Amino acid sequence: MEGCAILAKKALLRPMGSQNPSGRLAALEERLLAEINDLGIGPQGFGGPVTALDLRVESAPCHMASLPVCVCTGCHALRTAMEEV
Repeated sequence: MEGCAILAKKALLRPMGSQNPSGRLAALEERLLAEINDLGIGPQGFGGPVTALDLRVESAPCHMASLPVCVCTGCHALRTAMEEV
């Protein structure tokens, strides 16, 4: 599970708009982003065409009896936070 969390953080820190080098995972990123935005949830749940700006997927081999999943989110507040002096 620790390796899964590291991959999630690695994905979160990839530049916005970048695609996974693996064609299979890049296609998954594109499909998931389109499906998420088609939900019509919009910013903060108020509705609209854009729910997510970007989505990144990383993967690693694991034992078939386990399927660890980790999600890291970067919301507007996180991206625009400033340290008060």
